Amino acid sequence: MDKPSGKDSFSLLYRTGFRLNYALLHVMGPAALTPEADPRQRAKKEYDRRRELHRAWKAQQRSA
Repeated sequence: MDKPSGKDSFSLLYRTGFRLNYALLHVMGPAALTPEADPRQRAKKEYDRRRELHRAWKAQQRSA
């Protein structure tokens, strides 16, 4: 398995941007939306997806 990069990257820059974006959406985001249309939930799902890819890559590196 290759290290996730590009749209799958879990870099420090991505994580910092996610936290900033998530906090701003919490303060200044839309009032109430359905779960499918909520930008905070979409961002959180993308964060979780990338984190799992990164964890799988790290586990594969340790076992090799």
